[in-house]
Amino acid sequence: MPTAALRRPRRRKKRPRLLRLAAPILALVLLAAAFWIALAKFSAQREDDPTRQARIVAIDAGHGGSDTGAIGVNGVRECDLTQATAQALWDLLEADPDITPVMCRADWNEDLPAADRAKRVAASDATLSLSIHMNSDGGSGQASGFECFPAPPGNRYNKNSLRFADFIAAEMSAAGATLRGEGGVRYAYYDENNQRIIRERSDTNPNDYPSFAMVNSTGCASVLAEQCFITNEGDLAAFASPESCQLAARCYYRAIRQYYGLSPEPEQSNS
Repeated sequence: MPTAALRRPRRRKKRPRLLRLAAPILALVLLAAAFWIALAKFSAQREDDPTRQARIVAIDAGHGGSDTGAIGVNGVRECDLTQATAQALWDLLEADPDITPVMCRADWNEDLPAADRAKRVAASDATLSLSIHMNSDGGSGQASGFECFPAPPGNRYNKNSLRFADFIAAEMSAAGATLRGEGGVRYAYYDENNQRIIRERSDTNPNDYPSFAMVNSTGCASVLAEQCFITNEGDLAAFASPESCQLAARCYYRAIRQYYGLSPEPEQSNS
């Protein structure tokens, strides 16, 4: 019998070149995407880590120019005390090689609303901002103590602002200040009638009402400090006299250094 003709093996159809390259191209794309996602996550973590940030601090004297702020015992003006404290803090930071200070006003007498000062901070390279104020109880003289207000829950910088506020409150307490609220750290908001609403730090629910411009719109970790009640004679003597403004400034200075992961006081040179 004649042998059956051998069948030729069927040739596999070659896939188009583009299809052959699709798998490695897709793998490279996925690898690149994973790399950029990891890089973005690392950059965000680095940006949120105070010990890795540029140490540039914006100092805001809460009142100045035609805005005198509150009037306290014996007619003392809030603006004079905030400026004295801010100047003392500026001197400490300017002498510190580890930190660069920037001012929110061109000079102490510049008339500039808080919203505009916040914009200046946001436009600068500052990674930390402190707005210095004095408190008032309307003249009764009964209220006293220290409190400060970090960027509120819902704000991107809440965590780091709260960290800074805790350092400030601890330093002020060590200097003898009575802390108001929960450890001297609270949140403040303004309702549609511009009435201030105070919430304790344990209230971590985001609020629809805005907070102070100098903590809400600076683009960095920010705290507004109410140094003392200038309507209270004891507070005024302890934290708002010419000498005690220097004491408060050093408390802020030590808190700033700790925020950036530095020792509270710089090491003294032996030279």
